[in-house]
Amino acid sequence: MLDMRHGFGRLRSARIGVRAAAAAALAISLLATAGCGSESSATEDQTADLSKLDTGSFPTRPQNPTAADPAKQARILEGLRLGNVLPLASEIDPTLSRRSSGTNVFTGPNSFGDLIRIDHFADDTKGFIAGFATSARTSEDTYVGYTLTNAVMIFESEAAASSAAPALAHSGFWLADNSTTVDSVQSSQHPAAQIIWAPTEQRLASWYPTGRFVVFTMIDQVENLMVNKAFDIASDPAPTALADKAIDITTDRLKHFHPTALDQLAKLPLDPDGLLRLTLPRPAGDQTGDGFTGTLDQHGALHTVGDPARFRALFEKTGVDFFSYGAGILVRTKDAASAQTFLDTAFASRFQHRIEPPAGLSTAHCVKYHGPDEHAAPFSCYVAYGRYVATMVSQQQQDVYQRISAQYAILANNK
Repeated sequence: MLDMRHGFGRLRSARIGVRAAAAAALAISLLATAGCGSESSATEDQTADLSKLDTGSFPTRPQNPTAADPAKQARILEGLRLGNVLPLASEIDPTLSRRSSGTNVFTGPNSFGDLIRIDHFADDTKGFIAGFATSARTSEDTYVGYTLTNAVMIFESEAAASSAAPALAHSGFWLADNSTTVDSVQSSQHPAAQIIWAPTEQRLASWYPTGRFVVFTMIDQVENLMVNKAFDIASDPAPTALADKAIDITTDRLKHFHPTALDQLAKLPLDPDGLLRLTLPRPAGDQTGDGFTGTLDQHGALHTVGDPARFRALFEKTGVDFFSYGAGILVRTKDAASAQTFLDTAFASRFQHRIEPPAGLSTAHCVKYHGPDEHAAPFSCYVAYGRYVATMVSQQQQDVYQRISAQYAILANNK
């Protein structure tokens, strides 16, 4: 499941389901079960007549991307670079097989949603540049098992990272009951880790400074919380072993990441792989989808899908090398046949009902969502062109039609 459900730069945990806290959201549901696929739609021999497409005010030709806020965009690019090396949650614990909600790259405090207290974030994180997070749970049911959120924050210096870890731990995390007792916990494996634990809420958070990084790990034992409250039994012990494992695996991956020198951040290429110029750009103020502009490689993109193991196999089969994020998502496969295979295999949900494609674009696969997620985008469209597969979501049918038509035109005009 490639999920755009909780975009807008927020990292969230399964506690949202427990607390019934709604998140502004949009969704694309992909490949929920084994053997599930959409109706095959053979690629047309001829390109659609572009003059018959309704593209609204969206651009229809490739264009070199530009950043409205170059300084912030440079930080986002650094965070995306980080995401390409960080471990998936399932690589920390294989039982964490279902992606939890959350956008992965972040540059500010609002990204943390209801995970940590952010009242003093600016003071706690002086020298913060960017971060990347991944989150997964052990079950599709948010009341079963537990959720792990694992993030890395990059700082301007080792001193800044070393100062931020205890400051963030002191500010603490969000609690359902502010009178809840929060204990400090010591890790024998990682004495520098700043760990706090709320037994009655079964929530643990760890901030571990290493070089210019802070590794942030949060564990929500949702099922234990429900059982403990329902049967009035003693709380389970702090899951420090899992936090230690997350630190070990993450710091090992960080050996392969070299932070960009501060005076070189502005020189990071916005479109290093030439994919953004082919991606429908996000309109100013647009709140659709993931809320950032940039690309992730094959590994980085696995952070964004609902079933990483299944999608890893699909990526390898179809030669997916990059995902590009703009007004929607553009996926690059190895060839046209692979793009069609990806389209026919990836996009399927029992809650999505086929609707007519936009006028002039019969190869587009468009659906309307009818399901339990009140925050899911009502309308989604997908289309393949050449080696590319595009996905668009919207609250409005005409808007999603115009987006997918404009994206198709951009690809067709890439001469």
